[in-house]
Amino acid sequence: MSEDLESRLHAALTPVAPRSEFTQNLIARVNADKRTEANTRGRRRSPKATAWWLIAGMAASLLTAVGVQHHLQLRRQTESGLEARREVIEALHITSEKLNLAYEVIKSQSSSPADDRSGV
Repeated sequence: MSEDLESRLHAALTPVAPRSEFTQNLIARVNADKRTEANTRGRRRSPKATAWWLIAGMAASLLTAVGVQHHLQLRRQTESGLEARREVIEALHITSEKLNLAYEVIKSQSSSPADDRSGV
């Protein structure tokens, strides 16, 4: 079975010489491609194309700079807001402590005279 497969594969894959037209057409196309490639290598970009890419690059750089600046400004505002929040919370804690102290003082003063009056 394997010998039969091998012989069939060998018969199917035997090398075939290309026609002379194929070789001539291939050589002509390769030479034409070489000439076209040599012509395009020597050319420079047109000034319009160069200017367009330059303008596009500058616009992209400007947009990036504006975006980064906006991000930094938002970050500073957020940090400033958080700092203000911390200060307000600290002020509320201090105020609460002072109010509690004042309440205790008033409570102790109001209870002292009441004790004195009740004894009379």
